[in-house]
Amino acid sequence: MDTLIALPKSSLEDVVWPALPNRADAVVLALNYQMEHSQWLDPEILAQTQFKQLELLLAHAAKTAPFYRDRLRMMAGTRRGQLTPDLWRRIPVLRRAEIQENRPALLSRHLPKNHGATFEISTSGSTGRPVTITGTAVTQLFFTALNLRYHLWHRRDLLAKIAGICVQTGAITAALKDGKGESWAPVYDTGPFVFMPIATPVGKQLEWLGRENPGYLLTYPSNLMALVKRSQESGVRLEGLRGVATMGEVLGPDVRSACETIWAVPVTDAYSAQEVGMIALQCPDHPHYHVQSENVLVEVLDDAGEPCAPGQVGRLVITDLHNFAMPMIRYEIGDFAEVGAPCPCGRGLPVLRQVMGRVRNMLTLPSGDQVWPQWHSDELTGMVAAVRQVQLVQHSLDDIEVNVAVTRPLTRDEEETLRHAILERLYHRFPLRFTYVEKIPRAANGKYEEFSSRLGT
Repeated sequence: MDTLIALPKSSLEDVVWPALPNRADAVVLALNYQMEHSQWLDPEILAQTQFKQLELLLAHAAKTAPFYRDRLRMMAGTRRGQLTPDLWRRIPVLRRAEIQENRPALLSRHLPKNHGATFEISTSGSTGRPVTITGTAVTQLFFTALNLRYHLWHRRDLLAKIAGICVQTGAITAALKDGKGESWAPVYDTGPFVFMPIATPVGKQLEWLGRENPGYLLTYPSNLMALVKRSQESGVRLEGLRGVATMGEVLGPDVRSACETIWAVPVTDAYSAQEVGMIALQCPDHPHYHVQSENVLVEVLDDAGEPCAPGQVGRLVITDLHNFAMPMIRYEIGDFAEVGAPCPCGRGLPVLRQVMGRVRNMLTLPSGDQVWPQWHSDELTGMVAAVRQVQLVQHSLDDIEVNVAVTRPLTRDEEETLRHAILERLYHRFPLRFTYVEKIPRAANGKYEEFSSRLGT
């Protein structure tokens, strides 16, 4: 009998199976039990259930958070069960600047005691001006439960080793306590978690992965692509690797394809935000994403503020269903996404075909129109051997800077090859200015952007 299975942690040393978990773990397991059923609900029933929770959230916000007293005045007199989609869309969208300017007024004056301790988390965004959100033990519980769902959906072997190459967060610090890897999945005893900072050169990352031989890798899409390419160049193979989990950046089809072709392992992606927690997880059977409706209400809106149909791209507006400390009601998070058709897997959870990225990742044409640049840096680095990284920064309507990390100076012909390839993908013959650097650094949050607009910042 060599087969081992991961078991939930038990609160009693002499009872390990079936486990008797502590209270917090038992709540997470109870939530997962409910979500095992709710994911299969008809979309209309899911929406009705969300609205029951929203009515409680709205009533609490209007009564206890000064910011919402006037904002939700149109809801006065609405009784339980009377919230409709039309009435819901009359609530103004919450902008990032409003959070920055009105944070004290957004905080509830009377948080329900059973929501537990509060905590603060900040996110800098494109301009560096922080948005600070207050969460509760309840919001953290839902994040934990959905993190467990993510592992279970994708049938990960919880006894395997996982290697993380990213920014060191508080959760990672906890997992590395006392210098030894602890559980990397909620509730369960797992295999070890090992960590390397994202600032480590890619060559050293690959050498470290070869020594550690993990079952799973957690990193950013851009770093994954760099690792896969370096692996192909060097011939280094990760024999024990079973899968890769990505986060934090837009996962392009090129990254997924390269990993599945060269490493022969699947890539799964999660879409979350510090402000509202887990938003969408990749379907267990398809590359698109399922909105985590048990945690958030997600709207994809067009320029007129109307819901987008499948195939349309719109701005994401998100409501955290359970944050009673600082209600985030119809928060325009700054990302764009494409609505997907109902999933063949049978889950009733809404589908996002792809997450497009932030407003700052959109190219503005001289006409004023905005489009998504249809390019990926690996397409360009493959054209000229000396090119390691390419990043485009739009400073004005007629000024695009091309940051190029090279191993040697480019010839005039090589630069023209690169210029021609970039212009083919930008919908307009922009004047391009090249800046040569040794390395294009990541932002403080560990993310790397292939295209960034500085217009209006």
